[in-house]
Amino acid sequence: MLGYDDVAIFLKVAREGSFVAAAEALGLPTSTVSRRVAALEARFRTQLLRRTTRAVSLTDDGRAFVDRAAAAMDELEAAARGLDVCDSRLSGRLTVTAPHHVCNEEFAPHLLAFAVKHPDLVMELRLTNGVPDLVEEGVDVAFQLAPLPEGRHVARRLWTAPYMLAASRRFLENHPEAAALDHPRRLGRLPAVMTPPISSWRFVHAGGETLAVTPRVIGASVDDLSLGALAASQGLGAAYLPRGLAGRFPELVEISLGDWKVEDRELYALYPATRQLSPKVRALIDHALAARAAH
Repeated sequence: MLGYDDVAIFLKVAREGSFVAAAEALGLPTSTVSRRVAALEARFRTQLLRRTTRAVSLTDDGRAFVDRAAAAMDELEAAARGLDVCDSRLSGRLTVTAPHHVCNEEFAPHLLAFAVKHPDLVMELRLTNGVPDLVEEGVDVAFQLAPLPEGRHVARRLWTAPYMLAASRRFLENHPEAAALDHPRRLGRLPAVMTPPISSWRFVHAGGETLAVTPRVIGASVDDLSLGALAASQGLGAAYLPRGLAGRFPELVEISLGDWKVEDRELYALYPATRQLSPKVRALIDHALAARAAH
């Protein structure tokens, strides 16, 4: 059977970047750490690490194994922590990123309540519509809407964010053809309000087929969903928006596409695969899920 300790030792080497540092962290002889990793490679019949005299780096197989094994190991360690009634209070800094609209509408109250609950924790919240590099920017957890960026991270699905295609009544009066659309591809004829980094709009047919459409006529482009909704409400174009946000603008109405509907987006919590999931990150994710369920 695959040994838990061997996998844990390998992950520690991958995270520390050297056998020596991993051995010090684990309290084991360096020779033991090296031998256990070699045994794991022999079991898999593939090289997981490239060794040099100063450091080690992951091979493609090693990186793929880390991406999958780190998440499973985090779950096991979290389960063990859950049995420890003497778990210490959460403390230190917790760096969180979230898109502006998602945070303002759904996360801000939950994050503030979490901070109040854990006074020894210093929360650093960064609002961004871009995609942060979790490792390079030192982000502990990032809340992101699908599609997710490529990279070495673990993604935990939280919940579904309903989306809709919206436009103002003024826009529909000026573009009566929008009321007769029956296929997403015909949207290319209409001005659109784009909200980068979203570059295409996704739709799903009643029969299960999915389709991504990139608008060709741009009426406005803003990198904030709230401003995008405002631009659409003023008649600058059709917009791909969260239903909750669109509902705050009385001028906006939904554009129907017959048997096609806008595909909802999934919200995820992302954290680095090469970093052990800390109790404070898990606690924040669990808090957000519980708050959402209660709401």
